[in-house]
Amino acid sequence: MGPIGAGKSTFVDRAVGRPTVTAGHDLMSYTKEIRPVRYPHSDGIRNIVLVDTPGFDDTFMTDAQILREIAHWLNTAYKKNLKLSGVLYLHRISDNRVSGTPLRNYNMFKELCGKENFKNIVLVTTMWDEVTEEVGSARESELRSDFWQSMINLGSTIHRFDGTMESSWKIISCLSVAPPLQRRPLQIQREMVDKHVPLHRTAAGKAVTATFTDLMSGVKGVFKRLKNSTKRSRSRVPPDSKRLLQRTSLLSRSSFSTSSDTSSNSRSVGSGIISLSSSGTCSTEGYRGGLVRVIPLLQAALGVAELVRIPHLKDVISPSLSIALSIKVSLRR
Repeated sequence: MGPIGAGKSTFVDRAVGRPTVTAGHDLMSYTKEIRPVRYPHSDGIRNIVLVDTPGFDDTFMTDAQILREIAHWLNTAYKKNLKLSGVLYLHRISDNRVSGTPLRNYNMFKELCGKENFKNIVLVTTMWDEVTEEVGSARESELRSDFWQSMINLGSTIHRFDGTMESSWKIISCLSVAPPLQRRPLQIQREMVDKHVPLHRTAAGKAVTATFTDLMSGVKGVFKRLKNSTKRSRSRVPPDSKRLLQRTSLLSRSSFSTSSDTSSNSRSVGSGIISLSSSGTCSTEGYRGGLVRVIPLLQAALGVAELVRIPHLKDVISPSLSIALSIKVSLRR
């Protein structure tokens, strides 16, 4: 598992000796569905099944859709009494920081697995050919002492993947493969299969919902500032922008609105989003800067609406997102 572009499909292809043709060569996501690959283990006795999953922050699917796909596969396997021997979480060492989407996805991943399974998780760093040894080692140390420390303390290990077949099998072989009867289900499997908890109420589902809630803490401030700036503007507000504001006002009044203490956060998040001239006119750069922040909010909201299955909220968000994207395109011209 891991974000798109981390090298998951490449790892699987290298492990089974299959050349990688498409994965990682463009900006689009490569794996769009769960992809199990069976291959003889290097010990010559057993077979091993490597399960490639779509990455979060996918090109075409929301995080909620991807979580649903992964949960469905895991639960189907669990009902057949098939339990995982371990989980590999891939991370690009070329990323200079862990923040935003990668951090949210990592937190969701931890909730999906559960602390009891951390000892069966290998944290794999990739893309070492894109950094110097000095830079890569410094980032690896930061991951070890900060972001991944809690998992390491509970038994997770860190390994480097250099893109070779030998490296992939060294990582696979470091897993302590317990007999089937001793393997533990992941937390999301216990929640959904054993306890019959719906996906949006699982720990992983709540992590996806929390992402939207956090983002929504600033959306009112963003649009309040945009509205105020357009009132002072001497130029006519584009019709599409007006419709976007109206629709987002509905969104901010939805059941996912945050508590009353969000006003201070909203002001801080909204600060600096809209660029105004000395006359108070909202510039093209102001609209562009606002959209850069608004579009991820709407995308996250759409994912939550799909996860919790709220049709009316989805019906509000989808056209808002379409309008925002169309304005973004028009501002490029």
